[in-house]
Amino acid sequence: MNEKEKLIFDFLDNIEFIFPLLKGFPKYIEEIEDIREKAREFIHENKGKIEEAEERAEENPYFFDWDIVKEGGKRGFLSFIIPKELGGGGVKSLPYSFFEEELCAESAGIGNIFGAHALGLTPILLSPYIFSFSHIINEVVENEKKSPVLFAFALTEPTGGSDVQQNEEWLKKAKISTVAKKVKGGYIINGRKVFISNGSVAKYLTVFAVQDRQNPNFMCFLVENNPKIVSRVENKMGQKTAHAAELVFEDIFVPDDMVVLKEGEGSFIDRVILSLTRAPVGAIATGIAKGAIKKTLEILINSENGKLENEFVADRISEAISKLQMARGLWISSCFLQDYEGTMKINDLVPVKLMAMIFSKTSKRWENMTKKLGRKLGERIKDLLFNYLAKNLKKLESFSSIAKFSATQLSFEVCRICMEILGELGPDKSKKVERFLRDVRLTQIYETTNEVNKIILYRNLLGAKKI
Repeated sequence: MNEKEKLIFDFLDNIEFIFPLLKGFPKYIEEIEDIREKAREFIHENKGKIEEAEERAEENPYFFDWDIVKEGGKRGFLSFIIPKELGGGGVKSLPYSFFEEELCAESAGIGNIFGAHALGLTPILLSPYIFSFSHIINEVVENEKKSPVLFAFALTEPTGGSDVQQNEEWLKKAKISTVAKKVKGGYIINGRKVFISNGSVAKYLTVFAVQDRQNPNFMCFLVENNPKIVSRVENKMGQKTAHAAELVFEDIFVPDDMVVLKEGEGSFIDRVILSLTRAPVGAIATGIAKGAIKKTLEILINSENGKLENEFVADRISEAISKLQMARGLWISSCFLQDYEGTMKINDLVPVKLMAMIFSKTSKRWENMTKKLGRKLGERIKDLLFNYLAKNLKKLESFSSIAKFSATQLSFEVCRICMEILGELGPDKSKKVERFLRDVRLTQIYETTNEVNKIILYRNLLGAKKI
C-alpha cells in the first residue's frame, strides 16, 4: 500500500480522522480502541468461518453458525453491555457502536446477532426489577465462554411495526394481537411477533404484550423460548447470517416473577430503549458502508487498468467518503449524549453500583430470596428511575432519530456509489459489494423505519401530536 492509499484507509479507520474531537477524551479513545481491536482480532481469526457462514446462509435461510457465536462469547461479546458490577464489560453506547461498526464492515449479519442480543437484554437492564433477574444476568456472564445464551427483543407484530414503538396514541391504531391474561401465579400469553432478530436461536425473549386490546399499554415479560414458539425463519434479502423469525405464542404461561415491566411501564421503557439503540443502528450502517468502500478500493487497486487514476472514480470515491464521515458524526454525537447525559449514566450512580455488587454475589441457592428482594427494591426505586430516564428523553430521542434516519440513508447512498463505480462487476456476488447494498437496506427499516423517525423528530421539536 503506497502513501496515497494509506491516507484513504486512514480516513476509513483512524479514530483521529473519524472524529478528531475525541482526542480531548483520551480514556474514551482507549476504551474505543480496545473494543475495536477485539472486533478486529475476532474478524481476523474467523475470516474463513464468516465467509463460509455468509455463503451457507445465502443458500439456506435456516443456517445459523453457533461456532461464530461461541468465538464471540470467548471474547466477552455477549456481556459487553452488562454493568461491571454484575460481571459484564460495562461498555457504554459510543464504544459499543464502534464495535458494531467494525464487525459490520465484515459481516452485518454477524454484527446483528450480537446487536440483537444486546437489544434483547436491554429491557432487563432498564427494569426497576433488574436485581430480581440477577440469576439470569449471571447465566449470560457465566456461560458465554462455553455455552452462549442469546436474547431476542420481541416487539414487532403483523399489524404493528413502527407504530408500536411510539406513544399510546399510535399503539391504539396498531391493533396489537399479543395479549397477556392474568391468571393465578402469572400470565397466559397468546399472539404473534414477526421479524424478530435472533428469535429462532435465543434462549430468552423479552416479549411485549398488552392486557387490553382496546386500551393497549405494554407490559414486558421474560419468556424462555422453545421450538413450539418459533413458527418460521424469514428468507431475508440481507443480513442473512442473523435469523429473523416469526414467533407464535399459544397459551404460554409466564410466572409473576418473570414480569420485566408492569402495565403502564412497558410503553415508556420501550421509548427509552429505542432512543438508546437507534444511533448504534447508524453505526451498523456506516460499518456496512465502510466495508463497501474498502472492498471497492481493493478491487480498483488490484485492477490492471489503473482505475484509481480516473476522474470519475475520484469524484465518486470522494463523495462516498464524505457521506460516510457525515453519517459517522451523527451517530457519534448521539451516542456521546447518551453516555454523558442520558440512559448510560444510570450505571454510574453510586447506589446502583452498590446494589449491583450486592446482588451479583448471591449464590444459586439464594435465588428465590433474591427475586423477592429485587421486586420489593424495584417498587421503591421505580419512580426515581423513571424520572431519571424521562429527564432528557425528547432530546435524546430527537438526536437518535436524526442519527438513525440520516446515517442509514447516507450509508445506503455510499453502497450505491460503490456499485456505480464497479459497473458490471457490481452485481458479481464474488466481489461482495452487492451484499453490502442488500445488508444496508435493512438498517433503514429496523429500530423504527426512517420515515417514522422523521415524524418522531418533527413531533418532538414542534409538538405536532396529531401527525
